[in-house]
Amino acid sequence: MKKCVAIVGRPNVGKSTLFNRLLKQRRAIVADTPGVTRDRIFADFALEDKECLLVDTGGLVFGAEDALQRDVGRQTRAAVDEADIIIFLLDGQVGVSAEDGELARYLRRSGKPILWVINKCESPRVQQNSVDFYALGMEEMFQVSAEHGEGIATLKEALADLLPPAEEKKAQSKDDDIVRVSVVGKPNVGKSSLLNYLLGCERLTTSERPGTTIDAVQIPIVNNGRKFLFLDTAGLRRRSRVNEEVESLSNVATVRAIDFAQIVVLMVDAETGITDQDLQISGLAHEKGKAVMYVFNKVDLLVVAAKKRLLEMKEDLLCRLVGVRRPVMLDISVKSGFGLKRFFPELEALHKVHCHRVGTGELNRWLAETVAAHQHPLLNRHPLKFYFITQVRSAPPTFVIFVNKTKGILPSYERYLENNIIEHFNFYGVPVRIFFRKRERGSKRN
Repeated sequence: MKKCVAIVGRPNVGKSTLFNRLLKQRRAIVADTPGVTRDRIFADFALEDKECLLVDTGGLVFGAEDALQRDVGRQTRAAVDEADIIIFLLDGQVGVSAEDGELARYLRRSGKPILWVINKCESPRVQQNSVDFYALGMEEMFQVSAEHGEGIATLKEALADLLPPAEEKKAQSKDDDIVRVSVVGKPNVGKSSLLNYLLGCERLTTSERPGTTIDAVQIPIVNNGRKFLFLDTAGLRRRSRVNEEVESLSNVATVRAIDFAQIVVLMVDAETGITDQDLQISGLAHEKGKAVMYVFNKVDLLVVAAKKRLLEMKEDLLCRLVGVRRPVMLDISVKSGFGLKRFFPELEALHKVHCHRVGTGELNRWLAETVAAHQHPLLNRHPLKFYFITQVRSAPPTFVIFVNKTKGILPSYERYLENNIIEHFNFYGVPVRIFFRKRERGSKRN
């Protein structure tokens, strides 16, 4: 899995500003008022040929705290526990404070690599006074201005040195025959029970009490010669319902498990039905290009009225998913074994679609027919010309269409092409991505 890098510090030291500066985009809200960041914010961060999961946290204050600050602090401490590397951000204009010393001792006890970063070092005076921060016990510090971008390049180089080499990253996925599957969902929907059933033994601890599974557990399973690596994860809960620090930590592990997997098995309690939280998990998986199989557990407990309600929820899911047609849905009962004979065949079929590649000639014949059937409106009195299409990758299926203009293409026409390519090549149940690239006049097709 990707290394997790958490930006930690007191309130209003510029954590969100540094987060946005590193990503080169505005992902976190920034304001002069302390406490704006309350939940952790995650983002994939590419650094040279390396990648990590960057986490922006709320301000951490020890001692007297109100209820909101205690909640923010719990989230931040969870991020510290889950992080592999910590960026400890300090305020160069304010100088060293007692809170900084307490926070430094806390972070040092974690045993994680720490990058000591002094922010707001725009002026020579602040840079000179920053030597006082050596009293916290650091060996090296980085003076930056997250607002103006000064010193960020040096910080990136230091962070890159702490991330695994490219060879180690490639070694994690060198065996393409292994299908990585993460089992996710709210607590107590039967994730561990499902894997125990597939294994044929009580390998994982199960309980009626939500939150029994804390860490992501990797389970290798071979079915009909196909190798699968399953990840059993702790359940994702709403922040307001996370009462224990250790359970809050499991939310980060689940996000990383989704990032690691190729296929996400989203387990849903058939009695409760699909919730907004399930849709958020589904959306995160699709955003990362993962195929999702929706597994409705405990269908044996449904009465007639509940079965009708579940059917209505499935129809609603078809309408609410964006970029995915005919999602794979499976009704099961882990307790009775109902529907589980279809589990691996459905998983195998979904993986095949997710990794399917289409020949360039076949794609361009489809493009010509599709554009002829319904042309795009004129752009500044000129037609939109489609030169050719190619599939640049699979898992998820991703296509690039070369055109004469990229500005002004209607979103409705993009959906038209997307829906048609899904239907024509049977890319059902997986996210499909289409990008447009301008082909300069006189350039030749390779």
